[in-house]
Amino acid sequence: MNYVIEICVAIDIAILGIAYPILIDKISNIGQKYNSEYLPNVFSSEYPDNKVIGRISFFQLILILTLLSFVFQIFWLEPIEYFRGNRFIENSADILIFSLTLILTITFFYWINKIMLYQSKASELLHYLIKKYNNTKEEDQSKTYQLKAINDFAIFAIEKQDPHLQEPLLDFYSKQFHSSREKFDEKEGPEYKFDLYNITNEIIASSINHQNKKLKALEHRASSGTWLIGESFKFAKISKTTYSWLWRNLITSSDYKYLISNYWSSASQYFNYSLSGVMPEYGENGITNQEEIDKVEIERKRFLEFNYALGGLVYYKDKYNTLKYILSFSQSQPPSYPLLPQTMDEIFYWFDQFSNEFKSRAEPIEYKYFFPEIDNLGISRNVAHNICLYISLLFVRQFTQQTIYVYQDFKIFHNLTNDLQDLYSYNDRLPYFKSCIETILSNKTLLDTLNYKVETDEVLGVFDDLDKKIKEKIDLTKLNANLSEDKIQTFKNTTKQIIKGALEEYKTIENGKDFNNVDDSVITSINGELIVSSKSSFTDNDIPNINFDSVYAQHIANNKIKYFLPNSFLLARTEKYLIERKQLIDGFERIIKDLNNKAIVAIRPGYDSKQLIEKSKFKNLIIEIPSSNNRLSDTFFILDKNDLPRFESKKLPKKEINKFGLSLLDEKYQLYSNVIDINLPENNSLKEEYSTKDEKELKVLILISFILLIKWKKDRKITMLSLTSPYQERGIVNKLEDLKELKAST
Repeated sequence: MNYVIEICVAIDIAILGIAYPILIDKISNIGQKYNSEYLPNVFSSEYPDNKVIGRISFFQLILILTLLSFVFQIFWLEPIEYFRGNRFIENSADILIFSLTLILTITFFYWINKIMLYQSKASELLHYLIKKYNNTKEEDQSKTYQLKAINDFAIFAIEKQDPHLQEPLLDFYSKQFHSSREKFDEKEGPEYKFDLYNITNEIIASSINHQNKKLKALEHRASSGTWLIGESFKFAKISKTTYSWLWRNLITSSDYKYLISNYWSSASQYFNYSLSGVMPEYGENGITNQEEIDKVEIERKRFLEFNYALGGLVYYKDKYNTLKYILSFSQSQPPSYPLLPQTMDEIFYWFDQFSNEFKSRAEPIEYKYFFPEIDNLGISRNVAHNICLYISLLFVRQFTQQTIYVYQDFKIFHNLTNDLQDLYSYNDRLPYFKSCIETILSNKTLLDTLNYKVETDEVLGVFDDLDKKIKEKIDLTKLNANLSEDKIQTFKNTTKQIIKGALEEYKTIENGKDFNNVDDSVITSINGELIVSSKSSFTDNDIPNINFDSVYAQHIANNKIKYFLPNSFLLARTEKYLIERKQLIDGFERIIKDLNNKAIVAIRPGYDSKQLIEKSKFKNLIIEIPSSNNRLSDTFFILDKNDLPRFESKKLPKKEINKFGLSLLDEKYQLYSNVIDINLPENNSLKEEYSTKDEKELKVLILISFILLIKWKKDRKITMLSLTSPYQERGIVNKLEDLKELKAST
């Protein structure tokens, strides 16, 4: 047994003193061969290099335990009396050294094999890493390092032009992207791991930098976007993150025709098959699959927008040969161009989408499709401008297209949109569009490269009568547009709320008792209004007016109700005084001797007046009412509550109700309203009566109808007390002695 122990000690010393330092040096070089920052991290997670206690690996722990076992040999101790004669106990120190040395030796050789694997041929190590990644179920940092290490092998393969690595890499990445597309949020679309996104861009950049000639398949999968958008024939949504990385890849590829052509052919196939339009299916209640149709149509427009932006990028980079490829690319006979517009209508639509900076977008064009070297707000509009120039080139292209079918005519507008907002935008953008067309026509190098032989006068001649056509379409669309029932109902609801609310503010001054001795000479009448207004405010898809439902009622409330109702006190007063502001309470004292059943109607009292009243015995008599008449500021009407006015809401004449088709909004106040389209034939008489011939836009009649009478007693006693103002002349100031006591009416 002594020789065994000597052998074990020799082995342990050899491992510690000779082999371990050499292996540590080898381990430190792991990753240098493949220029990988992450391969050492993967190795450090392997047994026996994995950490078990802090920074101590499993191998180091066994080595330490083995060395510690020598202590029992150095300090030999007799076993206790009970265990004497037990050979196992008496030789326990030797057995411990032997066991730990055996474990250390086995672990050492396993470690050597692992190091040899990480220092072996690239193809062998790559297969091992892929297998290890696929067998690792838990999504942790260790698995992330494995994927990053595999990505480093992809870059290494391109740099060293090693074709042996291409097949396993293609198979691995295809499976990873495919599995991510199998399970995803249908609302957002499939998203991939950051390292999968990133490797597509790194492969493209590395292929460019190292003139890749042997690994074309790997380069094609990355540059074509096949991994990111898929090759399935079923509908597949592209997520916002994927679009962002696709654009980043195209920025990297934009200087190289062969890389852009890889993408364009893949994108055309994706659009033709994955985003093919859905045919409507009909049932008893009409189209049954409208939701699916709309979903696909949204994605088609999103994808087309992306590819028009790509055309703008290629134009911006002056890559005319690349433009020639994408403008002539077809995968069918006769040729079809799915990513290019077929009609002038489509071109105008997309030009408007990119040129109209007021279009509501979740993300501005300049941020969504950034161009290299356009990185500040001062020149950010150049992004949209270059895309518009590309679309203008597509406009010129229409004049070079050869007709295949008799019904084809690439040079005319088949059907201008019926959307008024788009028509207004088209009309506004015509001069800019024409300017962009002129820029394209003046670029002889571009036209010669594309072999476009066009007549300038013919191309620009389209704009000669287009302006007139658009305006005629706007007028016709507005004329035929029906009034929106929802807007009219909103208008009526808001009108009722505003008018009724304004009248309710004066409930505090209405006499609770009826009276017969009405003074007919001071009856005040407040009426509604008939207004001629723009029709566009009450139709859908026209110029929006954010306060169309409230502006007219608010006008009546402020300029009629809140003006004439407080003014009725001016007509009804029987005494009038003007005193200094500081004499307000003294004035009340002289006018009001008995507080019982008295009221002080305060109109627009100032801050100082309120402070004086709040500290006086008259504060409970104050009834404050609003007024839009600035000249009534700090004016008080003092009267007996029995002399307050009565309000009477008169019924409208039947003839008026029938003439305008008025609908009742509020029975208490006899409030009626209607919105009438006087452009309809049946309302021609109203148009002749209320509309002038020189009006340049279509009008509607808006009616807010009511009659409110304010009645006063004949024998009333009302004293008007005004305060001087530093801002306006209010007349001759009375002395306090001039003020007379308010006598109760008989």
